[in-house]
Amino acid sequence: MTSQHTTRCFFGCNAGSGFHTFFNFLPRLEGARIIIVKGGPGTGKSTFISAIGETFAQQGYDLEYQHCSLDPQSYDAVVVPALKAVVTAATGHHVFDPRNPGAVDEILNLGDHWDTERIRQHSKEIIEINQEAERLFRKAFRVLNAARQFLANVEDVHIAHQDPRELSAVAERIIADALLRSNSEMCGAERHAYISSNTPEGAIHNIASLLRPETTALAVKGEAGMGRTKILADVAEKAKLRGFDVEYYHRPIDPHLLDHVHIPALNLLMTTQPDELPTQVIKESFTLQGKNSKRPTGLQDEISENMARYEQTLSLAMQTLAQIKAEHGVLEKYYIDSMDFDGVSKRLAATIDSIARQASVSGQAS
Repeated sequence: MTSQHTTRCFFGCNAGSGFHTFFNFLPRLEGARIIIVKGGPGTGKSTFISAIGETFAQQGYDLEYQHCSLDPQSYDAVVVPALKAVVTAATGHHVFDPRNPGAVDEILNLGDHWDTERIRQHSKEIIEINQEAERLFRKAFRVLNAARQFLANVEDVHIAHQDPRELSAVAERIIADALLRSNSEMCGAERHAYISSNTPEGAIHNIASLLRPETTALAVKGEAGMGRTKILADVAEKAKLRGFDVEYYHRPIDPHLLDHVHIPALNLLMTTQPDELPTQVIKESFTLQGKNSKRPTGLQDEISENMARYEQTLSLAMQTLAQIKAEHGVLEKYYIDSMDFDGVSKRLAATIDSIARQASVSGQAS
């Protein structure tokens, strides 16, 4: 195998519309296996996921770790693309059940290894903490929604100055330079994810983890509302039509917006956030000017005021997320003291062995 590579993104994101995840680990699900780990806070889900990732990384497999947006040091999922294997946590504010039970998805319950009676002794405290966390989540999402509205005010100003011909010209230039060949007679697949997130520690961006030595990065610069998402979406659509798989990475504040588009087979990364990448990796930049690059003084003042309020409101949301994380930390203690971690370790070893056997069978089949 070539040098092992690990990409880091986020399982989901705290957005203006609430917590959002795409639950989109692989571009194609045929032959995939998704293990959904259930269990309360502090039951070892993140450690379980990390250990599986480390095992297969040591064997040279590329990984994708998906971090938790409430605790960026914790893992919500690990993906081993070459094996089409996924292990993901599904509890707390991102509960979900199998979409293709048995065929693709299966449940692994770490709750099998806790002392129910011991946990029930703290039922009053656990219920109260969960209720407070839910209240704080509602507050955080309302504040994030308010921040999104301030950004929308800025977008409205710039949308009026969009130049459709400019957007088309930039998209066509990138397509002409990058999509020099077709990859397949079939349309490419698409995958949607977050590689940045709003967290208690502030905004975290992991886009640099996508970079490989051969990656070419193109930057599309411009103000909010100038049409950067449209350019990335247009190029991505053309790439899919030419048979290339495409990865879409969405804006944390609003999943309808795009921050980056990655076309792995072309080693091409398009970004609207070039400041989050090393300067030397940007091969070319396209700066959108619109119909009139100079805004009247009154409009410029309005833009500055709304951007300042956007940043202030976003900061308040992060503070609220930090309060939720603190509540979550208290909750974990009740479960940690009630867990049979030796049983969890045995379950981990069995899961690793199961994935390894699957890898062996897949290798023989190919």
